Amino acid sequence: MITRIKVCGLRHEQDIALCVEEGVNALGFVVEYPVPTPWDLTRERAAALMRVVPPFVSRVAVVGGDADSIMAICAVTRPDSVQLHYDESEETVAELKARLADTGITIIRALRIPIAGSRTAAAGDESLPRWEAVARRFRDAGADAILLDSRTDDSPAATGKPFDWRIAERVSAAVSPVILAGGLKPENVGGAIAAVRPHAVDVLTAMEDAQHRKLRDRVRAFVHAVRETDTV
Repeated sequence: MITRIKVCGLRHEQDIALCVEEGVNALGFVVEYPVPTPWDLTRERAAALMRVVPPFVSRVAVVGGDADSIMAICAVTRPDSVQLHYDESEETVAELKARLADTGITIIRALRIPIAGSRTAAAGDESLPRWEAVARRFRDAGADAILLDSRTDDSPAATGKPFDWRIAERVSAAVSPVILAGGLKPENVGGAIAAVRPHAVDVLTAMEDAQHRKLRDRVRAFVHAVRETDTV
Protein backbone atom coordinates (compact mmCIF):
# COMPACT_ATOMS: atom_id res chain seq x y z
CA MET A 1 0.00 0.00 0.00
CA ILE A 2 1.22 3.51 -0.83
CA THR A 3 0.73 5.81 2.15
CA ARG A 4 -0.27 9.31 1.12
CA ILE A 5 1.59 12.21 2.72
CA LYS A 6 0.08 15.53 3.75
CA VAL A 7 2.11 18.48 4.99
CA CYS A 8 0.02 21.08 6.78
CA GLY A 9 0.39 24.75 7.64
CA LEU A 10 1.45 26.09 4.23
CA ARG A 11 1.76 29.89 4.12
CA HIS A 12 4.28 30.64 1.37
CA GLU A 13 4.57 29.88 -2.34
CA GLN A 14 8.17 28.74 -1.91
CA ASP A 15 7.15 26.18 0.71
CA ILE A 16 4.45 24.84 -1.60
CA ALA A 17 7.04 24.32 -4.34
CA LEU A 18 9.45 22.68 -1.87
CA CYS A 19 6.84 20.15 -0.71
CA VAL A 20 5.72 19.34 -4.25
CA GLU A 21 9.31 18.82 -5.38
CA GLU A 22 9.91 16.41 -2.51
CA GLY A 23 6.90 14.24 -3.39
CA VAL A 24 4.22 15.36 -0.94
CA ASN A 25 0.72 14.30 -2.03
CA ALA A 26 -1.47 16.85 -0.22
CA LEU A 27 -1.02 20.32 1.25
CA GLY A 28 -2.99 21.75 4.15
CA PHE A 29 -3.92 25.42 4.51
CA VAL A 30 -5.30 26.61 7.86
CA VAL A 31 -8.09 29.05 7.01
CA GLU A 32 -9.73 31.39 9.54
CA TYR A 33 -9.44 28.88 12.36
CA PRO A 34 -11.62 29.69 15.41
CA VAL A 35 -8.65 30.05 17.79
CA PRO A 36 -5.28 31.70 17.09
CA THR A 37 -2.61 29.61 15.37
CA PRO A 38 0.69 30.61 13.73
CA TRP A 39 -0.50 29.16 10.41
CA ASP A 40 -3.82 30.94 10.01
CA LEU A 41 -4.71 32.51 6.65
CA THR A 42 -7.56 34.61 5.39
CA ARG A 43 -9.75 32.84 2.88
CA GLU A 44 -8.47 35.18 0.15
CA ARG A 45 -4.81 34.43 0.90
CA ALA A 46 -5.55 30.71 1.12
CA ALA A 47 -7.30 30.82 -2.25
CA ALA A 48 -4.31 32.55 -3.83
CA LEU A 49 -1.91 29.96 -2.43
CA MET A 50 -4.10 27.05 -3.51
CA ARG A 51 -4.00 28.33 -7.08
CA VAL A 52 -0.22 27.76 -7.01
CA VAL A 53 -0.64 24.05 -6.21
CA PRO A 54 -0.15 21.96 -9.37
CA PRO A 55 -2.59 19.32 -10.63
CA PHE A 56 -2.61 15.94 -8.88
CA VAL A 57 -1.54 17.46 -5.55
CA SER A 58 -4.53 17.77 -3.22
CA ARG A 59 -5.46 21.06 -1.57
CA VAL A 60 -6.97 20.81 1.91
CA ALA A 61 -8.65 23.68 3.76
CA VAL A 62 -8.25 23.14 7.52
CA VAL A 63 -11.14 24.92 9.19
CA GLY A 64 -13.47 25.03 12.17
CA GLY A 65 -16.86 26.49 12.96
CA ASP A 66 -20.45 26.22 11.83
CA ALA A 67 -21.66 24.98 8.45
CA ASP A 68 -22.35 28.45 7.05
CA SER A 69 -18.86 29.77 7.79
CA ILE A 70 -17.22 26.62 6.42
CA MET A 71 -19.31 26.80 3.25
CA ALA A 72 -18.28 30.43 2.79
CA ILE A 73 -14.61 29.47 3.07
CA CYS A 74 -15.07 26.64 0.58
CA ALA A 75 -16.80 28.96 -1.88
CA VAL A 76 -13.72 31.21 -1.98
CA THR A 77 -10.91 28.66 -1.69
CA ARG A 78 -12.42 25.75 -3.68
CA PRO A 79 -10.30 23.05 -2.00
CA ASP A 80 -10.24 19.38 -2.91
CA SER A 81 -11.02 18.53 0.72
CA VAL A 82 -12.19 20.40 3.79
CA GLN A 83 -10.76 19.25 7.12
CA LEU A 84 -13.02 19.92 10.11
CA HIS A 85 -10.50 20.31 12.90
CA TYR A 86 -12.35 21.98 15.77
CA ASP A 87 -15.46 20.66 17.53
CA GLU A 88 -17.93 20.19 14.66
CA SER A 89 -20.90 17.96 15.46
CA GLU A 90 -22.27 15.02 13.53
CA GLU A 91 -25.14 17.28 12.48
CA THR A 92 -22.68 19.79 11.02
CA VAL A 93 -20.91 17.01 9.12
CA ALA A 94 -24.22 15.76 7.71
CA GLU A 95 -25.27 19.28 6.69
CA LEU A 96 -21.94 19.93 4.97
CA LYS A 97 -22.13 16.58 3.19
CA ALA A 98 -25.46 17.57 1.69
CA ARG A 99 -24.43 21.12 0.80
CA LEU A 100 -21.12 20.05 -0.75
CA ALA A 101 -22.63 17.16 -2.70
CA ASP A 102 -22.32 18.83 -6.10
CA THR A 103 -18.89 20.38 -5.54
CA GLY A 104 -16.66 17.31 -5.39
CA ILE A 105 -15.17 18.57 -2.11
CA THR A 106 -14.59 15.72 0.33
CA ILE A 107 -14.91 16.00 4.10
CA ILE A 108 -12.23 14.99 6.60
CA ARG A 109 -13.34 15.01 10.24
CA ALA A 110 -10.46 15.31 12.71
CA LEU A 111 -10.71 13.63 16.10
CA ARG A 112 -8.33 15.29 18.55
CA ILE A 113 -7.24 12.72 21.11
CA PRO A 114 -5.85 13.98 24.44
CA ILE A 115 -2.30 12.84 25.11
CA ALA A 116 -1.26 11.12 28.32
CA GLY A 117 -1.27 13.57 31.21
CA SER A 118 -4.05 15.75 29.79
CA ARG A 119 -7.02 16.36 32.04
CA THR A 120 -9.38 14.67 29.58
CA ALA A 121 -7.16 11.71 28.66
CA ALA A 122 -8.87 8.35 29.14
CA ALA A 123 -7.06 5.63 31.02
CA GLY A 124 -5.56 2.62 29.23
CA ASP A 125 -7.70 0.36 27.12
CA GLU A 126 -10.92 1.96 28.33
CA SER A 127 -10.62 4.63 25.62
CA LEU A 128 -10.30 2.22 22.70
CA PRO A 129 -13.97 1.31 22.10
CA ARG A 130 -15.06 4.89 22.80
CA TRP A 131 -12.88 6.38 20.07
CA GLU A 132 -13.87 3.64 17.65
CA ALA A 133 -17.53 4.47 18.27
CA VAL A 134 -16.93 8.19 17.76
CA ALA A 135 -15.13 7.55 14.47
CA ARG A 136 -17.96 5.30 13.27
CA ARG A 137 -20.56 7.96 14.07
CA PHE A 138 -18.76 10.63 12.06
CA ARG A 139 -18.27 8.29 9.11
CA ASP A 140 -21.97 7.45 9.24
CA ALA A 141 -22.77 11.17 9.35
CA GLY A 142 -20.96 11.71 6.06
CA ALA A 143 -17.25 12.21 6.71
CA ASP A 144 -15.21 10.77 3.83
CA ALA A 145 -12.19 10.18 6.08
CA ILE A 146 -11.26 10.33 9.76
CA LEU A 147 -8.09 12.11 10.84
CA LEU A 148 -6.64 11.23 14.24
CA ASP A 149 -4.60 13.98 15.88
CA SER A 150 -3.29 14.72 19.36
CA ARG A 151 -4.54 17.34 21.77
CA THR A 152 -3.12 18.92 24.91
CA ASP A 153 -4.90 20.96 27.56
CA ASP A 154 -3.42 24.23 26.30
CA SER A 155 -3.31 23.61 22.55
CA PRO A 156 -6.43 22.78 20.53
CA ALA A 157 -4.43 23.02 17.29
CA ALA A 158 -1.09 21.38 16.38
CA THR A 159 0.77 19.93 19.37
CA GLY A 160 3.84 18.22 17.93
CA LYS A 161 3.20 15.34 20.33
CA PRO A 162 1.91 11.82 19.65
CA PHE A 163 -1.12 10.24 21.28
CA ASP A 164 -1.61 6.58 22.17
CA TRP A 165 -1.26 4.78 18.83
CA ARG A 166 -3.29 1.86 20.18
CA ILE A 167 -6.32 4.10 19.66
CA ALA A 168 -5.30 4.68 16.06
CA GLU A 169 -4.81 0.94 15.51
CA ARG A 170 -8.30 0.26 16.84
CA VAL A 171 -9.95 2.97 14.76
CA SER A 172 -8.02 2.10 11.60
CA ALA A 173 -9.09 -1.54 11.88
CA ALA A 174 -12.75 -0.52 12.15
CA VAL A 175 -13.08 2.58 9.95
CA SER A 176 -11.50 3.46 6.63
CA PRO A 177 -9.85 5.61 5.47
CA VAL A 178 -7.88 6.92 8.45
CA ILE A 179 -5.31 9.71 8.36
CA LEU A 180 -2.74 9.66 11.17
CA ALA A 181 -1.35 12.89 12.63
CA GLY A 182 0.03 14.10 15.94
CA GLY A 183 3.74 14.26 16.71
CA LEU A 184 4.88 12.49 13.57
CA LYS A 185 8.43 13.08 12.35
CA PRO A 186 10.99 11.28 10.18
CA GLU A 187 12.26 9.36 13.20
CA ASN A 188 8.91 7.79 14.19
CA VAL A 189 6.65 7.81 11.14
CA GLY A 190 7.83 4.39 9.95
CA GLY A 191 6.85 2.77 13.24
CA ALA A 192 3.53 4.60 13.20
CA ILE A 193 2.68 3.33 9.72
CA ALA A 194 3.72 -0.22 10.58
CA ALA A 195 1.47 -0.18 13.66
CA VAL A 196 -1.57 1.67 12.33
CA ARG A 197 -1.53 1.10 8.56
CA PRO A 198 -3.26 4.41 7.83
CA HIS A 199 -4.39 5.62 4.44
CA ALA A 200 -2.30 8.76 4.93
CA VAL A 201 -0.05 10.58 7.39
CA ASP A 202 -0.23 14.27 8.23
CA VAL A 203 2.68 16.33 9.56
CA LEU A 204 3.23 19.96 10.54
CA THR A 205 5.54 21.07 13.34
CA ALA A 206 8.37 18.61 12.63
CA MET A 207 8.78 20.09 9.15
CA GLU A 208 9.39 23.69 10.24
CA ASP A 209 11.90 26.15 11.58
CA ALA A 210 11.16 28.72 14.29
CA GLN A 211 9.60 31.03 11.70
CA HIS A 212 7.21 28.28 10.55
CA ARG A 213 8.95 27.86 7.20
CA LYS A 214 9.25 24.36 5.79
CA LEU A 215 12.70 22.78 5.86
CA ARG A 216 13.67 20.80 2.77
CA ASP A 217 15.86 18.31 4.64
CA ARG A 218 13.05 17.52 7.09
CA VAL A 219 10.40 17.17 4.38
CA ARG A 220 12.74 14.99 2.33
CA ALA A 221 13.57 12.80 5.33
CA PHE A 222 9.89 12.41 6.19
CA VAL A 223 8.92 11.42 2.66
CA HIS A 224 11.84 8.99 2.49
CA ALA A 225 10.86 7.37 5.80
CA VAL A 226 7.29 6.88 4.62
CA ARG A 227 8.27 5.42 1.27
CA GLU A 228 10.85 3.15 2.86
CA THR A 229 8.14 1.74 5.14
CA ASP A 230 5.76 1.28 2.21
CA THR A 231 8.23 -1.10 0.55
CA VAL A 232 8.58 -3.39 3.58
